[in-house]
Amino acid sequence: MKSPAMIFLILLLCLNSASAQTAVDALRFSRIFYGGTARFIGTGGAFGAVGADFSTAATNPAGIALYRSSEITVSPSLMIGSSRSEYNNTSGWNSDANFSLSNSGFIYTYSTGKANRSGGIRSINIGFGVNRQNDFNERIFIQGANHTSSLLNYFTDILNSPPVPKPTMVRYDYPFDIGLAYDCGLIYYDSIQKQYLCDMPHGGVFQKKTIRTWGSINEFDISLGTNVADKLYLGFTIGIPTIRFYSESGYEENDTGDSIPYFQSLYYHYYYHTTGTGVNFKLGLIYRPANWVRFGIAIHSPTFYPNVFDYYDSYMSATYDSVLQYPVQISPEGYYNYQMMTPFRTIGSLVFFIGNVGFVSGEYEYIDYNQARYRAPGDDFKDVNSAISSDYYSPVNFRVGTEWRIRMLRIRGGYTYNGSPDKSHNIGPRYSVSGGFGVHLRRFFADVAYQWIRSRENYYLYNPDMVNPVNLIHNIHSITGTVGIKF
Repeated sequence: MKSPAMIFLILLLCLNSASAQTAVDALRFSRIFYGGTARFIGTGGAFGAVGADFSTAATNPAGIALYRSSEITVSPSLMIGSSRSEYNNTSGWNSDANFSLSNSGFIYTYSTGKANRSGGIRSINIGFGVNRQNDFNERIFIQGANHTSSLLNYFTDILNSPPVPKPTMVRYDYPFDIGLAYDCGLIYYDSIQKQYLCDMPHGGVFQKKTIRTWGSINEFDISLGTNVADKLYLGFTIGIPTIRFYSESGYEENDTGDSIPYFQSLYYHYYYHTTGTGVNFKLGLIYRPANWVRFGIAIHSPTFYPNVFDYYDSYMSATYDSVLQYPVQISPEGYYNYQMMTPFRTIGSLVFFIGNVGFVSGEYEYIDYNQARYRAPGDDFKDVNSAISSDYYSPVNFRVGTEWRIRMLRIRGGYTYNGSPDKSHNIGPRYSVSGGFGVHLRRFFADVAYQWIRSRENYYLYNPDMVNPVNLIHNIHSITGTVGIKF
């Protein structure tokens, strides 16, 4: 049984109203799926205690302290994603491809000259560059017949809930959705029954929806690491993440069976984008009690976004059996500025070395997604923040990986699991399998990694009490290459 807060959350997701900030958006920007070098990805991202890879600036910055020479890396990536939907016994499929930069970094190493002496600081390393933290590129297609309801039933239920607005106020009260439907003639007011009606009170329409999202979260990291006696490694990172998220959807209903009087079809288009730049701080530690084992811990402060900006607009059109047609109805442009804070997180890591031929590593990440919050002057986001607190929790997140050396060749494998972040499990777990290899010479190295990612979710076209869930399965295949120079 769904909690009231979860129903509220889903409604906000399905009906994009005048304010686009939802609990789902907070989760989207709080869930981090670390990109990085091909070596990092090939080992499943379980690198927090291994170190000496620029990707660790975003996970455990103490890894920067393990560098023994300066380094420059660049990591381009190709991603091919697909989604499969199942709605009312009808399947849909769509795909997308995207080329991006997964990682680019520079490390400068300063040796104190104490390498052969006991104790003391042996090196100070400085690093800066960019690590990708999330990729939003995806296309979804949903289709299926609905013999019980229509989106218009959901609209009329809202309008008929007290206090019932006057017909002249519908466009002003709901300018981005219901008002467009009213002005298209899809909803009308019956002055005798004193309620709003539509031509399909019991559905009977074939529904389609296409969703396209794109953008990313890229974090610029400035890191400092220090090596104390080759036993203790300390690191600190200032992270500056930048959100660029874009979404465009088109929803259709068609009277394919010609069973609804007057009505033929409707089309509803909605677009919005979110941009913002934040800041966070990361502290990391790695300790080596013996040459064959190291463990690490990292603490990430919440990321604070002081000025997030949303833009959104929409339009709707309809066709009828009669000659009379309504013009396309266009919404005003919507803007909103607000603040957002993502949760605090902690990462623990452990690695075992097998001589000089390989290692096996693991990480566990703790993050409680119900700590995400919105704020804005004059808006306390009480309902949305309540939904976040009530319905999200801390899932199991872990990564394991391994690397083996055969002379100058490196062979790698990894597995990552991110548990369901919501208590109702509408958003399912996300897991990935990865592998790769590389060639490492004295001053140059090149790596390549392949990663397969799979996740699922239940998506609702509108009110979950009126419509069956759409079962979505997402698959991503990515290839990342890294070239680096040591000096």
